[in-house]
Formats: sequence, C-alpha cells, structure tokens
Amino acid sequence: MIKAFIQGNLISNPESKQITEEKRVVVLAVASNCPGRDTPDILRVETWGTTADACMKYLKKGSGVCASGDLCIDVYIKDDEKRVAVKLTNAQVEFTDRKPQ
Repeated sequence: MIKAFIQGNLISNPESKQITEEKRVVVLAVASNCPGRDTPDILRVETWGTTADACMKYLKKGSGVCASGDLCIDVYIKDDEKRVAVKLTNAQVEFTDRKPQ
C-alpha cells in the first residue's frame, strides 16, 4: 500500500455515489499545479463515512483541500488501448479555505 498526500483545489463540485443502501462514496476532483508545466495535475479523491458527509456539506468547486490516503493505480483496456487511472482512496480531507471575515 502506498500512502500519498495532495494539496489543491476542486475543479468541480463533490459528486456523491450511492454504493449500497447504507454506504456512499463522495468523489472529489483535485487539481494541483506542477512547477514547469502549463497544465495542472488532476487526481480523483474518494472519501467515505463522516469525511464524505462533511465534504458534501462544506465543499464546492474552487475549494482548497489537503487530502491523504491510499494511492490506487488501475490498469484497464478501453478501445483496444491500455489506460491507467490513478486515484486516492480512503482519503482523509482537510479544508484549507479561510472563513470569510
């Protein structure tokens, strides 16, 4: 298991997906600028439980976050082409936006 940490901003509102009647996952798309590159890196972040509830309640597009969790790398074939999907799962999320004065 590889642990990873990312800091960035949401590029869209959090997305909630119901897995079972009792379980749901909230997915965040976090962008982080990489020095020397014109485009940001975007990482999918999956949260569960009370963290997921807080993310749905308090986060929106543009919100700043720090997230840490398990790095998951999925390799799959689509349209006869090998593809790789990287995501952060079981993430703990800290909100980094300041409260309005």
